[in-house]
Amino acid sequence: MSDIMSRSKQLREWKEKKFGRVITEEELIMRCDPAWPYKHPLGFTDPAVEDRIMEGAVELHAHGSPAAWQSEGRANFYDTAVAVSEAKYKAIVFKDQDCPSYSMAGAIQNALNDRAKEKAKLGEEFTPSKIYGSLTLDFASGGMNLKAVEKALMYDGFCKEIFLPCQDSALLQALFGDESKGIFVSDLKGTLTPEMIKILDMIAEHNDNCKGDTVALATCHVFNEEKYDISKYVHDRGMKVPIIHDHITQEMTQLTTEEALELIDLGTYVEICANSTVPWTSMQNWIVAWDYNLEMTKTLLKERGPEHICLITDSGLSGYNETEGMRMLIRGLLKAGVSEEDIHYMAAIAPAAAIGI
Repeated sequence: MSDIMSRSKQLREWKEKKFGRVITEEELIMRCDPAWPYKHPLGFTDPAVEDRIMEGAVELHAHGSPAAWQSEGRANFYDTAVAVSEAKYKAIVFKDQDCPSYSMAGAIQNALNDRAKEKAKLGEEFTPSKIYGSLTLDFASGGMNLKAVEKALMYDGFCKEIFLPCQDSALLQALFGDESKGIFVSDLKGTLTPEMIKILDMIAEHNDNCKGDTVALATCHVFNEEKYDISKYVHDRGMKVPIIHDHITQEMTQLTTEEALELIDLGTYVEICANSTVPWTSMQNWIVAWDYNLEMTKTLLKERGPEHICLITDSGLSGYNETEGMRMLIRGLLKAGVSEEDIHYMAAIAPAAAIGI
C-alpha cells in the first residue's frame, strides 16, 4: 500500500493517529468521566419542534429490504415509504449498492398513490412523498458502467442519484488490504479516469436537456482526494452536475472541517449523517466522532451557511429506521444549539436543491 499511501492523506492519518482521523484522546477521556451524566445533562427537545423540522424533509440516502447484504432486520422499502409520507417528508431517495432502485421507486410511488385513494374513501388523509431511486457503480452493476448510467438517466425522473463505488471502491478495498481489487475514479492527484469523465459528461448532458428532473452524482466511498478531484473538475468547467459527498461524518469517509469547507467552496454538497453521528442500537460498538461532527456542523453553518449541507440518515439498515434516525439527528443538533431554521434548511431545502426538486 506504500504508493497509494503516498498519495492519500486519509491512509497516512489512519496509520499515524491512534483513534481515527478526528477523534482525540481528550474526547475519549471526557466520555469516560464517571460523573458524565451529571456534568452533561441529557436535556429535552420538544417533539412538536422535531415534527416541524421533519415536515418537507428530503432524504438523499436510505436503504431497505430486500437486500443482498445483511437483509435481516431491515425495514421494507415500501414500509419506509409509508413512514416518511406519514411524517410529511417531501421525498426520499432509496439506495441499494447491489441493484438499481429506480424501477422499484416507480412501483412504490404507484402503491402509495393507491393507498392515498383508499384512505380518501375512508375520509382519512394520506399524502405520498415522492419516491426516487438510484444506481450504485459497484461491480454488481458492472463497475463504472457507461451503459448502466445511460439507462438510469432514461428512467423518467425516478433516478435521482448516481453513486460512485461503495463496497468496491479502491478506498474500501485498500482498508481491506488490497486497493487493486477496487475501483479508482482518479489518480488522487487531479486526473480523472476516462470512465469518470464520460459519466460526468453524460450526467451534464442529461441535466442540460431535461425538464427539471436533474440527476446528482454522489461520491459514496471513494478517497477524499478523489472527491476533491471530481469536485474541482466539475467546478472549473461549470458543469451542471450536482455533487453530493456522502456521510462525511463516517470514519471511512470522514472529512475534517477544513476539507468540508474546501468542497463547499467548490459548489458541492456535504452530508451530515445520523447513523455515523448519533450512536444507535445495532452499532453500539461503533465509536463515532460525536463531538467533532456536531462542532464541525456548527462551524460549517457559521462559515458558509446551510445552503450546501444536507442531513441524511443512511437508514434502512438492521434495526435502524428512517424517521427514528432523522429524529435522533435533529435532537442532537437542537441540543448542540443549532437553530430550528438551520436544521430544517439542511433537512429539507438543501437536499431538495441538490437533486433539483
